[in-house]
Amino acid sequence: MSGYNLAMKITRGIKLGLLNHRKVFAAAVVAAAIGFLPGCVERSITVVTSPQHAVVYLNDVEVGRSPCKVPFEWYGDYSVRLRAKKNLGTTADPHWVYYYLHTHRTAHAPWFQWIGPDLFASLIPMHFKDNKIWAFIVPPVAQRTNADLIKNAEHLKAQMPPPPTAARPSPPAPTR
Repeated sequence: MSGYNLAMKITRGIKLGLLNHRKVFAAAVVAAAIGFLPGCVERSITVVTSPQHAVVYLNDVEVGRSPCKVPFEWYGDYSVRLRAKKNLGTTADPHWVYYYLHTHRTAHAPWFQWIGPDLFASLIPMHFKDNKIWAFIVPPVAQRTNADLIKNAEHLKAQMPPPPTAARPSPPAPTR
């Protein structure tokens, strides 16, 4: 009978060992699935302007007309330039008004992009979205008349120092 008990214990140990191997294998499969299904972060900047349809430049690269949605990679300071042209007259008698704005905006990183949590955010199979919405009021450019421009040019010319009088260079001596 003691041999029977020993065989039962060995059989039970093998079964328990296989069961533990199955748990380890299942955990490895889950870890591999998590590794193959990483999370991702979708980053975008939406630019809205008044007046609409302004040409949008981010860091001196034209990205479209407002309202526009642009994907981006890096957080930080962005140079933003906006230009628009609008006809307030008629087609027979156009009166163009120009709009211009040059400013900066900062795209701040959300918590899941901070150093440390970003590792876990990229490993877990979740989809994160970070959409920045930037709204701008683009002011009109002051229209100057030709008389104003000429007056400004004369004022600047009066501020210039007189040109230096240069002595005439003597002619070169003849060579023999």
